[in-house]
Amino acid sequence: MFRNGPWPPAGMGTRMRFHRLAAWVLAGLTAVSLAIVIAPGASYSRQDREQLFAAASPSHPAGTDALGRDRLVRVAAALLLSLAGASAAAALTTAGAAAVGAMAAFATGAVRWTIMLLCDVFLALPWLFLLMMVRSALPLKTSPARSAAITFMVLAALGWPACARAVYRGVLELKNADWMLQARAAGLRRSQTLHHVVPNLLPLLLPQFLVSVPAFVIAEANLGALGLGIGEPLPSWGGMLLELDNSAILLQTRWVYFPVLLLILVLLLVEAIMVEA
Repeated sequence: MFRNGPWPPAGMGTRMRFHRLAAWVLAGLTAVSLAIVIAPGASYSRQDREQLFAAASPSHPAGTDALGRDRLVRVAAALLLSLAGASAAAALTTAGAAAVGAMAAFATGAVRWTIMLLCDVFLALPWLFLLMMVRSALPLKTSPARSAAITFMVLAALGWPACARAVYRGVLELKNADWMLQARAAGLRRSQTLHHVVPNLLPLLLPQFLVSVPAFVIAEANLGALGLGIGEPLPSWGGMLLELDNSAILLQTRWVYFPVLLLILVLLLVEAIMVEA
């Protein structure tokens, strides 16, 4: 097979190095955050009433919040919780979407039409509004750990339709592939062909998973900013973004912008990694 021009294309090597750098930076941020959270004496919930809105110091490198809690420890814990929860929710929603999409592609006409109609109905609704409505209908006064689990479970339960449609189109293409036609001609049952379809879906499922992670991180931040997310004292992006609504806090310390800047950096890094996939 002959190609016109150089291979790899000009600029591809630079882009790949940039994507790898983004992955290493994100891994480094995660490792540093973990080291901060598990460090001796570190606590995201301990309050120091004599250090309210304290400036950066050796004991509090990023200052403290309105309750005297160490801002750096809270931001590090929020980063770990957000990435872990969003990744778990993305894995669940991708697996569910793969099952729904594959089932629709191999189903009969009526079942296929019903499943795709359900996907279209979910996609037609404003996602954030639907998310808020479902989350507000669930218990809000619960333990912080349970509120975090509920938040990410809701994200996983509502994030599947777009991915399911992509999987559906991918499975339809695989059904018409030569090897699938040969498998059916050889007398293989549907369950046996599905066993071979799943590995071929991995190049499609990985980007869908990576797309879901930043979407769920942003969704969790939005829910937290509206008071529907993770409960205190467990730190979350949304809870820390609430501080930006208070102009008095903005005048007290500029470290209040630190969580926002770190959130933007994390999203940019995940986006760069996603583009490579």
